[in-house]
Amino acid sequence: MPLLSQDYVTRYKLASEKTSAEVRDTKLTGFWMRVRRRSNGTLSKAFMIDHLVALPDGRKVRRKVAIGDAALFHADAARLEAQRLLQAVKRGDDPRGEKAARKARMTFDTLVEEYREKRLSKRKPATRKDYEGRIRRVLLPYFKGRFADDITTAMVIDCHHKHRRTPTEANRALAVLSAMMKFAISQSVRRDNPCLKVERYKEKARDAWLNEQEMPKFLAALDEIETPVGELLRFLAVSGWRISEARLLDWADVDLPRLLIRLPDSKVGAIDRPLSADAAVIVDRQPHRSGFVFSASNGRRPLDYKLAGKTLSTICEKAEVARITPHVLRHTFATWAANAGATAHELREAGGWRTLAMANRYVSRSETLGRAGAEKAAKAINIFSKPAGEVLKLKT
Repeated sequence: MPLLSQDYVTRYKLASEKTSAEVRDTKLTGFWMRVRRRSNGTLSKAFMIDHLVALPDGRKVRRKVAIGDAALFHADAARLEAQRLLQAVKRGDDPRGEKAARKARMTFDTLVEEYREKRLSKRKPATRKDYEGRIRRVLLPYFKGRFADDITTAMVIDCHHKHRRTPTEANRALAVLSAMMKFAISQSVRRDNPCLKVERYKEKARDAWLNEQEMPKFLAALDEIETPVGELLRFLAVSGWRISEARLLDWADVDLPRLLIRLPDSKVGAIDRPLSADAAVIVDRQPHRSGFVFSASNGRRPLDYKLAGKTLSTICEKAEVARITPHVLRHTFATWAANAGATAHELREAGGWRTLAMANRYVSRSETLGRAGAEKAAKAINIFSKPAGEVLKLKT
């Protein structure tokens, strides 16, 4: 007899001469899978339990209880359900009644729908898109078919571990799941959050930026792009804005005389963002004065994000620098500002970061680069006439 793992259930094939089969689990007595061949040749697989029932006349009969279709029910979730039902038998309870009561419990699939309707619908479009992606790619494939209150910390750790090769994706999906578990607690579906004690993976900081050798070549290539997308990229380079903020910037929020823009719905909420004189020039020279500032349709529609990324790749290719994303322009702006002496407080206000810690990353990088440069200069000048190091050839 095999172990009814998800992999085994998925791979199981019925012998060609058979129309049905019962596959019993090696570890859990009474837990099995019923397989039937449909008229079209495909297989129907369902998880079951069976147990003995004593009749009034003393005879014993075997009673079967269906757990669920294997196409909709994960094998691990089915095993947990089987354990509960078989324990009900040992207590003298009716597992059919137990199963009926459990049908009223919320599955993870239902939790997803409830969360979408009551919480996620209130988030910003970009946030909704991000959350939906994590749910579709990571969470539903693992937790589909399980009961929301059956999800344990061990299960969460296992799901997180399966995506260890993409630590950022794993961590973001874990954050989404944690938010869903908090929602489940608020709806009295669960009593605890199984995500709280799960250790996050260390993520590699996204430190790419255009240095002093790359920036002149990049700006020269960018100057050749005489399109609205080129204007958007020039604005990003000189302002350090998030591309979503710049793409969706509306003329109604622009106050050019004060060099100020009021963003009513930025990533960190409503915020006033100051403009440099160069950034203001780019905004002021747009050919229209209503709707979206950066637009190829006189403000009626914002510029396409994919087009901006494609244009940026073309610019990098012409400039012979490594391909970058629009967000790297934000890193570049912050790094150059810090190298020019901007403080963490100044960077936070200029770039719209939520905390000083985010802005301070670039100040720290500037200090590190400064110390490295100072050491190189001091070594070259050699004011103390230090002797050059002697190179010795080691005997092998």
